[in-house]
Amino acid sequence: MMGMQYGGFPRALVTVLFLVTAVECFRNLVDSEGGGEAGSSSLLGGTTPKARLEAGKQRIEEAKMRLEKQNHVQLNSGVYRKETLAALSNKRSLINLHDPELPDNKDLDLGDANAETAAKQVVQRITSNLENRMAGLFEKATTAECRAKIGEHFSYFINAIGKEAPMPFANARFTNQCNETKYDFDDLPPNISIAEIQNKSYQPPKEEAEYIDDPENLKLCYGVMTHANPNATIRLVEALYEVGHSFIIHVDAKENSADTYNALVEYASSRDFIHILDDPFRVRVNWGGFSMVNATLQILRYAFAVDRPHMAPLDFHKFVHMAATSYPIVSNTQIRRRIASYPLDANMFSVVLKGMNPSPDVWQYFVECDDAMHRIYRLPPLTEGRSGVDLYTASQWFVLSREFAKYLADPLPGTFVFDFLPYVEHVAIADETFFGTVLMNTPFCHKHHNDNFLHLQFDRWENEVDEEKRDPRKCLMPKPDHCGRSPTTMTLDYLSVLELSEQMFARKFDDDMDPEVKNAVDIIRAREERALRGEKEATEAISRETVNVSFSGHGVLIVAQETVNDEVPLCLGLGDAKNQVRLVPCFFDWVPPTFVPGWETGAVIADETQWHNRWEIGPCSSDGTLERLANGEMNMTPGAYSPGGPRCMMTQMDGLRTGRCLDAESEESEPGGPVQVFPCVHRWHQYVSFGNGDVAPEGSIHTSIPGYLLSQAEHEEDEQEAYLCIGVPGHEEKDSGDGTGSSDDASLPPLREFNGTALVTRRCSDEDAVIEWVYVPFIVEDDETVPVLNETQPDAKNNSTSNDTNQVNDEL
Repeated sequence: MMGMQYGGFPRALVTVLFLVTAVECFRNLVDSEGGGEAGSSSLLGGTTPKARLEAGKQRIEEAKMRLEKQNHVQLNSGVYRKETLAALSNKRSLINLHDPELPDNKDLDLGDANAETAAKQVVQRITSNLENRMAGLFEKATTAECRAKIGEHFSYFINAIGKEAPMPFANARFTNQCNETKYDFDDLPPNISIAEIQNKSYQPPKEEAEYIDDPENLKLCYGVMTHANPNATIRLVEALYEVGHSFIIHVDAKENSADTYNALVEYASSRDFIHILDDPFRVRVNWGGFSMVNATLQILRYAFAVDRPHMAPLDFHKFVHMAATSYPIVSNTQIRRRIASYPLDANMFSVVLKGMNPSPDVWQYFVECDDAMHRIYRLPPLTEGRSGVDLYTASQWFVLSREFAKYLADPLPGTFVFDFLPYVEHVAIADETFFGTVLMNTPFCHKHHNDNFLHLQFDRWENEVDEEKRDPRKCLMPKPDHCGRSPTTMTLDYLSVLELSEQMFARKFDDDMDPEVKNAVDIIRAREERALRGEKEATEAISRETVNVSFSGHGVLIVAQETVNDEVPLCLGLGDAKNQVRLVPCFFDWVPPTFVPGWETGAVIADETQWHNRWEIGPCSSDGTLERLANGEMNMTPGAYSPGGPRCMMTQMDGLRTGRCLDAESEESEPGGPVQVFPCVHRWHQYVSFGNGDVAPEGSIHTSIPGYLLSQAEHEEDEQEAYLCIGVPGHEEKDSGDGTGSSDDASLPPLREFNGTALVTRRCSDEDAVIEWVYVPFIVEDDETVPVLNETQPDAKNNSTSNDTNQVNDEL
């Protein structure tokens, strides 16, 4: 064993600390009076059993003292107390006693050997698997320092077994300082939905909290993290800068970021509002590592001049954390006004408000060195029942109050953040665990608005990529298919989604992949800025370009054009089947006989319509034009960036699913997926466009598939059209049997035969399968002679529904 070397670091040396402990334990277990042959061991420093045992005990005490001295962890310039790693685990792992890979000690001569010799033989046998595991870890660790760190942390677990001591962090206990009511998402009280919990807001009346008097006076400190492309960082700064704002920029400390660092230092040299973190405060940032948290903390520490006696804290009201791959998608005036509409002590975070409660089998203990994550063993998960607190998942991009930013930057002994740092240092994807967990277990939870104002669209999981093309940094867990993912890159075809997202920022942008999308965003931002500043010309331009589909402030029925003159006109609606969108009767059965030809060109009375058929169209993006014609059809003109024209949200106006969006199967890009209504999430599959006969059939409703999905399909040699239209299954010409797909006497079945049929997405090129629609406004009639239907009357009209409130909550 000792003959094998890895980079000058003896392979067996890393196991010495736990081997000597195990030897002592085995000696106590073996019933021997001593005596036998005394082998030599230079590692244990003696030639007799007694001498080796005493030397072993001394080594253990030295190791113990060294670990006790390491009661601090150095985070570059920031020093935080490190808790003792030992903790007691009450659970015992069960193993398969007949596992052929487990060592069999029957061939060892254990009966005649003394206790120490017997113990040494067994320990050498059972540590072979540990040796193999260590060799695997050392494949990624190339420096002696990193291998020593891995060996040290590995020994914490092995020593715990040998000394019958607690495993690291198994007994960790914390105090939850947030006394907010917590809900069990699996057992919610009546009339409380997950959506209500997740839509948590903090925006009390002006007399109950402190607000800034004038948004013009709001001072923002932007903390920006970057590693490459200095021009992207410079453009971000110049897009956001206003007098009073400041920027703190952290450049990755890796060698390949040196040019970026030098370029930004030069750029900042003539701008006193830009601060570039210098060595030794820069961090080597790695995907999934605690280094991401550390880099953010270094930015915050600079903002408050922690450990910098020569400088004063920066002057700001709010701290905005963002990546250099982010970009503002609204005007600076809008940013200031939106943030100023919340109290100064508000913290804007996107947090999943259900505690993680991760399985012990998947929650792993990592160390980070040599620019990589190294998995050691299992990390006991924190839960409120076992540890006093829950872990929470949250975005690492946020808007902080000055008070909370200071709490994170300079953690004081006795605070939750002070005690939590040593634990989270060993968590994978620590940045998505640390900030949300600190927020939700401290008094700052009461001042939490659950939105970080950042539009983020994630790409596919890394395990969905061909194995040979996967990024191994994103697959850290024991199971090879348990991987992470990264945000989707914003491209020009995503412009309308960004415009309608109702967020202030978006990521990620890549100037090499799409250099035009930021230019288009800047046009929208500039136009909005001029309008908010009251410039008449810009305001009038927006008024002219805004798509008006408000239908006189009411709503619209979306009628299948083919059925307009049928006895039962069919509409886009829900019927009685949960969220599924179907072709359903537009009206109660006594209404159509009262119609005259051309009724679709006017308006109908709301109370004559089924409540789940009433839709609101809008808001819509501004690139292109959209107008309802006199015949009820929708006329679309493409925009400069949008060949499919404006994209709009379509939401339910009445009934139990009021406010839900039409959804093309939640990102499913293949045809045949069901069309449904779902809580609005401002993603591409919830925005629709209207066909003009160019990219989609005239009169159709369609979604536009993002460019990144089209690229993936092309790479995988899958056929993927850029647009999917709403249609019904089975509504196409019958095949004649000769391979042509049609025959002289072939005919389409009439749409009236599809009454109640669930709608699906179809290829827009399959025109026979696509439904053409007309749009009929409805009005609210106050005339008492018109039957007014309350919410219980649909049952009396043979329009039974099983959609009660509890069912909606379950679906949410």
